[in-house]
Amino acid sequence: MSRLIPIPRIACSGLLLVCLIAGYAPAQAGASERTFPNQRAEVDKAIQDLHSSASGKLPILDGFVAATDQPLDRYSRGYYQCELQVKRDASGGTLVQVTAKITAWYTDPGAAKSGYQVLQSNGRLESDLLDHLEELLGKKGSGSATAPQAASAPSAARKSGTAAPSAPAPSLDTSVYSSSNKLAPIQTPPPMSGVSSGAPAEGTGASAATDADLNSLREQRGVAERRIADLNGQIQNLQEILKSQTHPSDLAIVRKSLTPVFSKPQSTATVLFSADAEDEFQILDKEGDWIHVQVSGASRGWIRRSQLDLPEAFADSAGKDNASDAGSGPSFRVTREETHPFEGNWEPLHGKNVRLIWVEPSSASSSAEAKRDFARSLFLKAYKDVASTDPTVAGVVIVFDSADGGQIAATMANVKEWQAGTLPDAAFWKQCSLDPPELLQDSDAH
Repeated sequence: MSRLIPIPRIACSGLLLVCLIAGYAPAQAGASERTFPNQRAEVDKAIQDLHSSASGKLPILDGFVAATDQPLDRYSRGYYQCELQVKRDASGGTLVQVTAKITAWYTDPGAAKSGYQVLQSNGRLESDLLDHLEELLGKKGSGSATAPQAASAPSAARKSGTAAPSAPAPSLDTSVYSSSNKLAPIQTPPPMSGVSSGAPAEGTGASAATDADLNSLREQRGVAERRIADLNGQIQNLQEILKSQTHPSDLAIVRKSLTPVFSKPQSTATVLFSADAEDEFQILDKEGDWIHVQVSGASRGWIRRSQLDLPEAFADSAGKDNASDAGSGPSFRVTREETHPFEGNWEPLHGKNVRLIWVEPSSASSSAEAKRDFARSLFLKAYKDVASTDPTVAGVVIVFDSADGGQIAATMANVKEWQAGTLPDAAFWKQCSLDPPELLQDSDAH
């Protein structure tokens, strides 16, 4: 029976370098699975060692995704995640299947069609991961047989009376991306120290050979230094380009992985999917403790405000909204909320569970118009908070705790019709219970 091997998400630069160095052959049928002669436990252990290559960001998409209907330069913020399944093969070996999922932000000329999209892998990620796994399993199954041969080379050279061939110069690491996925300057290698201090080879041409070797080393060093200076210049140009690029100011960033994205601004609504840490979504609207975001194209979702890092402009407005939601404002503030049976004499709610909200004015007195406007916001907020979480609540009662106060009561059914637009303002206020009846007498009641 197959099982999924959990592999945590980390940066993808390791896989990117493997892909760049190893090259790529076009994906073929069956390229996403491979059978290994190793035992299941050994394969599982090797896969655990490969966790750093199983997911991460893709700085480029070209060469990793199959043909798309849109140009690749319209996609950015690429991310991949590989799912591995391990099962016993009929031949007695271990079969490993790899499936890669690639997502990227699509920028459409029409803003409404922009959003995250799932792109089809061309098989390169799967093939590279299987190659890496095969390499790990091969290393674990074989010992080091090259060390003795390497150690015998100087001895053989001494016996033959010829100089041992010099080791090839180490190749320069010209990778643009470091492990943190940011541009890093290439380090200049330490100065070459020249030839070794060992005894010179016998013969009249030894001194001339040494001078030629020194000149050759100096020339190689000059070429390497010029190449490094050129690469550092290119990196600085790229960094300037990155700094000059404007970042959208309406993107919310997910703080933690497995953050649920809901279909409605309710904790009991359907969960569309779980977002990963650092996922970015365009903000469409905000409603209380919820942020309305664009998922992909016409797809929309809701995420709790507390699970997002918001842009500065939205963060400021969020603070103001939270203050408003808590009941603070220019005229009133909420002091207490409870849910219990209504003890008043109004027949529609008598003896039924209601949401009781006590408010007090910020000044010594307040107008009836201000009471009505504040009651309007509380009725709508209470309906959204209670309707989906506690169906036993039959209504909302707002108590104005002041010398010129009173109370307003409304059934949940009337509030529902009112917020849906099927019950006009004037009709809604007439169906409310007002105590005293003249509580809103100086308002326009619409």
